[in-house]
Amino acid sequence: MKTLGQTLIEAVKEAIEHKGKGNIIRPKVDIAEVRKKLGMTQKEFSVQYYIKLQTLRNWEQGKRTPDTTTLAYLTCIALKPKIVLKMLHPRKAK
Repeated sequence: MKTLGQTLIEAVKEAIEHKGKGNIIRPKVDIAEVRKKLGMTQKEFSVQYYIKLQTLRNWEQGKRTPDTTTLAYLTCIALKPKIVLKMLHPRKAK
């Protein structure tokens, strides 16, 4: 049986071997468009979806780009905003 340390070392080696072998597809999300379709101000959107207001502004102004994980989250908001809100605010959804 392998120890935890051995398993972790093997996992790191495997990750290093795969580095650069795949193409990462970054979803395209126009966050300002999504927010406007929802009829929300930047402040309302940032509060409801737990995104720092300045971060949201930076994305919308093109000063910053969300990382891949955040893009996945923003894609969920774009596709199913009510479901995301329900998950984030379960008490309000009742």
